[in-house]
Amino acid sequence: MNTAICDAIRDGEIIEFEYEGMVKIVEPFCYGLGYDGKELLRGYVIGGFSDVINQEYSWKLFDVSHMRTIQYIGKQFDVIRNGYEKEDKDIKTIYCSF
Repeated sequence: MNTAICDAIRDGEIIEFEYEGMVKIVEPFCYGLGYDGKELLRGYVIGGFSDVINQEYSWKLFDVSHMRTIQYIGKQFDVIRNGYEKEDKDIKTIYCSF
């Protein structure tokens, strides 16, 4: 378990990390174990880069094992985005949630 992710969720800290070679800026909302045993993070992407042409920022599910250089960026969030479900259907065991 990555305690830095839970700390960010608890404190409403926006995080930045490298994911599959691209920087992502994310509001983290829910972290835990998926049904396949992988650690997963549900977050709202608010910045960074994407490999798709239309860079829509929205809800994404990240495999934590693919996240590199997780860091706080010094900004916080306190608004629950539309579409957030505290009982995430993709996460079997929730470690922490917003």
